[in-house]
Amino acid sequence: MKGEDKQVAFATPALGPLNASPTTQVGKHFITRRFSILATLLVSASFTIINVYIGHQNFHYFRKRQWRLYQHNHNAPHIQRRRRKVASTSSETVQIIRDGEYITQLLRGEEKLARGIEQQRFKYQPGTLRMSSNEALQHCHVNMTQYANHFLQRAFVLVSISESHGLIYRNVPKSASSSSRYAMENLFGGVDRRMKLDEINTLVTDEGYSLISFIRDPLERFYSSYDEAYFRKGPWFGEGRLVKNRPGERKGYLKTKHKVEPYPYLYEGMKTYDDFRAKFCDKNSDKECKTADTVDDGDLTRRFEQFVHDYSGLDPFDLHLGLQVPFLSNPQTGEPLPISELYNASHAESEWLKIAKDNAVEIPGDGLVHGRKTPRRFNVDLVTDATKQKICRILMLDYCCLNLELPDVCKQGLMKEGVDDSYSCAMERKGKQFFILPWNNL
Repeated sequence: MKGEDKQVAFATPALGPLNASPTTQVGKHFITRRFSILATLLVSASFTIINVYIGHQNFHYFRKRQWRLYQHNHNAPHIQRRRRKVASTSSETVQIIRDGEYITQLLRGEEKLARGIEQQRFKYQPGTLRMSSNEALQHCHVNMTQYANHFLQRAFVLVSISESHGLIYRNVPKSASSSSRYAMENLFGGVDRRMKLDEINTLVTDEGYSLISFIRDPLERFYSSYDEAYFRKGPWFGEGRLVKNRPGERKGYLKTKHKVEPYPYLYEGMKTYDDFRAKFCDKNSDKECKTADTVDDGDLTRRFEQFVHDYSGLDPFDLHLGLQVPFLSNPQTGEPLPISELYNASHAESEWLKIAKDNAVEIPGDGLVHGRKTPRRFNVDLVTDATKQKICRILMLDYCCLNLELPDVCKQGLMKEGVDDSYSCAMERKGKQFFILPWNNL
């Protein structure tokens, strides 16, 4: 037993310096764990403080940024906040239409969109831009696929040119074209000519020529265009006294008469021009009927309204039904021609007298003789408001791109639920440029 005690006593001092007592080891582990926990808490608290600080700074940054955007948008003019009742609920929604003044500033580069605004399309009412029809046309975007049939696919365009006065008139059918060609010939010594577009561009850009044209209220022009087109596409142009000595016109009719086949009711019950004349004139001669007011009892008007109902506006059966903007645009690209000035066809005589005065041209003592002026053959007074509104929707390219105000009867469409967009224009950003076009496609 003593030997064993010595052996143990001998072993214990040898192990003492390498191993602390149990009580000492527990104390050290306890201190180490507390230090580790404290360090973890300190690191976590530091990250929390940093995140709170960063979040606080971001909150103030974005708050200030949104406030600047709010001020920009609410300082930008708006024309209307129109309320529309939703049929399924009693709540109301608000539809914002941009003011033409604001759209004008964006188009001219006088105003810039605030950073962060992702809206690429702005709605506005036709005729509200603070710019002329010609300036608006220069911002126009024509969908060449959609309006392809409104363009004459030719390498040349019909103009009247006066080389002595450096003046070119671009012909637009049913927009004082007869009066204008008369004025060019008799006041400016002009001649009709078919010219290539690059030739016109060279004369305007490099040689200082002025390229002008006339435009007309689209609704009024549509009445006149339809009247002319209806006359020219009647079966009396296939045979009869009107084309007896006009083989060219008969050939043109036979080539394009298929375009009226979708509207078989247009000439139902009529074969000759005399059949047609009896419906709108009670005079005895063609000459008298050219200037007499119509006696249409509603039959011709009914055919007209049925045509408008069925017509998509995309495939006119005669060139006179073509929109005005395509006549003022490049048929290959849809880009506007380098027009110097657009004049009002409703005041053609006074406008031409002004043009003559500006060019130091002597005005005849009897003034300017009008071109053809024929009353409508169908009774326009019988046309319903619904038909007029459909016509406006068909003609929105002209109303938007020429910055022309809608007639009152079509403005009513702006207040009707579900159709207001059809009477609105759009400004879109394509790349860095802004363009104007109808809000809705046909």
